[in-house]
Amino acid sequence: MAPLTGHFIAGFYIISVVINTVQGASPLYNFNSAIVNEINPGEGGKHIVTTITPIIYQGRSFSSVVITKNGLVAFTKDVQKGNYLNQDWSDSNVSPYIDIPFIAPYYHNGQSVHILPNYTGHIRYHEFQYGTQNQTLRALGHYCNSQVVGTSEFVPTWGMIVTWVNVTSTDIINGNKPKCEGTFSQPCPMNTFQLVLLTDGTQSYAIFNYDKMEMKPSRYSQAGFNGGSGMGWMDVISRNVGLTHLTHYQSSDTMGRYVFRISAGNIMRAGCSTENTYSGLSIYPQFGGMFGGKMIDVSGPCFQANQRYRCYFGEIGDDIYSDATYVSQTKVRCPIPKLYQRGRITLTLQSSSGSYSTTITIVFPGRIPSNEHIETPASKTDMAWYDSSPSSLTLTWHPEMLSNNSYDRVDVNLIGYKEEGGTGMYSFLTTLGTDIQASQGTYTINPQDHQCVGNLCQYEIGFLEVKLKGNAVPATYQSMPSKVMPLGWYVQNSMQQIHGNSWPTDMCVNWYNQDRQDMSWLDNLLHCPCSLSQALSDFGRWQPDVGCNLNSRSPNNCFYHGTAVHCVRAVQPVNGAGNQCCYSSTGLLIYAADTFQGSTPDRGHDWGAAPYRTPGHVPSLSHWLEDVVTFYYCCLWTGYNSCDYYMDQRPTKDCAGYNPPIPVSAYGQGHIGTFSGLKHRMLGPGDYILMQAGNTIIQGRFERNPYPTENDQKINTTVTLTSVAVQDVGTSDRVEIQLCGPEYNRSQKRLNVRVNGDNVWFDSGPMFWQDFKGLAVVNSDHTRNLQSNYTVLLTNGIGFQVAEASNTLQLLISVPHTFANVSGLFGGLNTSMFMPNGSVTDVMMMSPQELHTFQVAWSVNDERSSLFETFLQANHSLLGPVVLSPTPLPNIGSGYFCEQDKECAFDYKMTGSRAIAQSTRDAAARFDGLYQNLQPVSSCGLLDVPRSKKSNYGYTVGTTTTITGCRVGELQGTSTYTCTATSNTTQQWTPTVEAVCSISVEDADIGLIVGVIVAVLVVLVIAIVVAVVAIKKRRSQKWKRSAEKHEPEESETMKTTV
Repeated sequence: MAPLTGHFIAGFYIISVVINTVQGASPLYNFNSAIVNEINPGEGGKHIVTTITPIIYQGRSFSSVVITKNGLVAFTKDVQKGNYLNQDWSDSNVSPYIDIPFIAPYYHNGQSVHILPNYTGHIRYHEFQYGTQNQTLRALGHYCNSQVVGTSEFVPTWGMIVTWVNVTSTDIINGNKPKCEGTFSQPCPMNTFQLVLLTDGTQSYAIFNYDKMEMKPSRYSQAGFNGGSGMGWMDVISRNVGLTHLTHYQSSDTMGRYVFRISAGNIMRAGCSTENTYSGLSIYPQFGGMFGGKMIDVSGPCFQANQRYRCYFGEIGDDIYSDATYVSQTKVRCPIPKLYQRGRITLTLQSSSGSYSTTITIVFPGRIPSNEHIETPASKTDMAWYDSSPSSLTLTWHPEMLSNNSYDRVDVNLIGYKEEGGTGMYSFLTTLGTDIQASQGTYTINPQDHQCVGNLCQYEIGFLEVKLKGNAVPATYQSMPSKVMPLGWYVQNSMQQIHGNSWPTDMCVNWYNQDRQDMSWLDNLLHCPCSLSQALSDFGRWQPDVGCNLNSRSPNNCFYHGTAVHCVRAVQPVNGAGNQCCYSSTGLLIYAADTFQGSTPDRGHDWGAAPYRTPGHVPSLSHWLEDVVTFYYCCLWTGYNSCDYYMDQRPTKDCAGYNPPIPVSAYGQGHIGTFSGLKHRMLGPGDYILMQAGNTIIQGRFERNPYPTENDQKINTTVTLTSVAVQDVGTSDRVEIQLCGPEYNRSQKRLNVRVNGDNVWFDSGPMFWQDFKGLAVVNSDHTRNLQSNYTVLLTNGIGFQVAEASNTLQLLISVPHTFANVSGLFGGLNTSMFMPNGSVTDVMMMSPQELHTFQVAWSVNDERSSLFETFLQANHSLLGPVVLSPTPLPNIGSGYFCEQDKECAFDYKMTGSRAIAQSTRDAAARFDGLYQNLQPVSSCGLLDVPRSKKSNYGYTVGTTTTITGCRVGELQGTSTYTCTATSNTTQQWTPTVEAVCSISVEDADIGLIVGVIVAVLVVLVIAIVVAVVAIKKRRSQKWKRSAEKHEPEESETMKTTV
């Protein structure tokens, strides 16, 4: 056995652990028998222990555990919950009533210690407390640190060792042949095994040690972890191996020992797993940036120092990999290489002995924290690295992210990116500095010392990386990247030699002539919402732009859209393209035709699109090539002299074609707000179909509130929404969002997210947005980070938000008009309420009993139809059938704080909770506000007079707008127009818009008119005539507006506030 040596300090017997890794030795920790606690016969084989420090088990906090004769430790205060049951805990249909959280080194029908006077078995346990057994706890914590990836500073403050010694089962005593009695005189096959529990109140670990496994397992013998509450079961080893072989395998550095981190939502296994059927990996961290360099700790098989290991990111055939560095037999480390996609990808560890795999999340570059990338200081007045001709450039980095050794050295490299030959590619361009002390944290260069040569001058964008040299041991990063930047400073001399000092303008015109060849990509983009309130409310199709956000504190917020306070991007790309819409402080949509700071769609969606790595589809990088570096050419590097070229190629997608979605809501004590705006209240618990539209199904679970009120009163007369599940059947993963119960650590999370049954955490900024098959889940709780507010985005445009408030769930769903057949408890988009058979009904005319019948008709029928991990039948709770007496909404009067809201008054009357009632009032107001925000806005769209100045920029019905002048040229034609309704659904400008900003031939710059220099005189004259005619006549071509003269004064942004 691994001994626990002891000595006395201040009256306490101190136990010290000596970790024994000698092959063939018992993995059990031994301790002095004088201080052993043992379950005595009078306890019936069960004993409750109250912990000083809470144990965090799969995200929940427990201060009581029950040790049982059945080979398990249950997280409960009820000793009866530890009874043995004939239950396969890996089944998906475990009854919620018996589904408690527990850890079972060996789940079996244990023989009671008090029945046989000479029973061979003993159940011994000992607690360790910080302050009296510091040395022991530190030793065990250090051991866990060495075994499980992502553990570096675990110092437990409480621990417990439970050992089942020479125990057998009732099944063996009753059925064994030859006959045995489980006594010393007639012993039965026996098992000796051990569980070690350790916690610091934040992290918790479990160690299973197996010394002797003689018992033949019964049908329901199991070893592993039960999450409880539908969270599922995890086996220690594959059931194909068999429990009797637990002594011959390992997930640690010791045979017969298995180490796990159990605190997070998903249990993490230690390395050096010798079971051949286990081909998984544990990794930490579980995410990294697309530009690579971050170190990933990997555990899985037993590693050997002389073996070569390689980590593949994505499909092995993609041949994107990095070589692993050996750390110990339980861990290797792999740096993330430079990648071309975001989202979940496969990470495969390959060696000569086999391959192992897991998934890792690759994060969009814009979501990486500032301390995890090189800082390239820039501002609107000093663009530095983003300028075309800076005099000096300085970069800074956080040394602790690279190295903990002050003597380590780094190089500063420039990495370029381009797309050609049907693919994207990174290239090393040059070293900007070498052999720099890593701890220096800053470096300055003269850009004239680092000018491009030859083919390298073709690169337009790239990024910096600070990379460790030699054999330096990386801390978090081997190489740390910067954000994307234009390479004007790098190609400056080459461009001047080719184009002269006006090279940005030439690059702009060349791009313009190429880009205008095909503008069809604009046709299928979503139309912009007409107002900021609409853009914020249409959360299923539009999400905030990280570069221009109301919640941003960055001094460079809205850098490219200076007159905006907030921009949104279309969630779903269209053939790689995406739309971007920006809004002023007045809440109006800003048009690119009105200001150089306006809304501009993107040929390359900033967030990328499948198929990744193909031109135009790589996150951030394709967007920079197609839409951002060209803005520098045309606008920022020309003093906006050529910015009209850019704005003409990126015209705002007019909001006149915008059709807002329709919202529905559920909140408080079962209140339902339908698509028609009508409301009803759930009258019983169970799983219900809230909405089905096409293949999309959204289900809700209603139960009695699991929390008491602030007055410590249980709520038994109403039901509330406790969980929401969604799936686009056949095309998406299944997502369930649950209200965390009282056992959870609510200082860390309020809602639990499960994807296909697995717990998923959103506890760090880069992981706030996670993509899954057919949908994305976003942690919208940016300020508190309590994981209390989530947005789910489906690829078909349906979105919903789930938030926790006062221990209840609030749900908002947004559905586009494009869905024809919508039904469920929320009704249809055409204001009708349907029964499942398609018949129309009116819930407002129903009696309470008829309403309840309607609701039950939309209940989930069975387990096969349920999207939840467990199935809750209508009108049932975990304890059986439930009958609630329908209670009408009261007359206003109770709760002055309800402000005439009947639902608030009802909840206050039924629960006595002011907090719940107020959250209901706020949810009702939010739904009503959302419903109003998403009413259609009648807009005539842009008053399209190119290069004009206007009196206002509100283009809705009833608005009168006057053309006050021209930025370039002279105004001709009628100057005042009114947006007038022509029917209930149509509107137009009156009179017909005919104004133009006319430019004289004498002032025209021929080169800019035609976009090219023409040498033949006859052709030149023809081009001038054609251009003049085009200027004097409004063009009918859909997107073409830029064959006009560009004067210096035209470079100024609009003087009128937008």
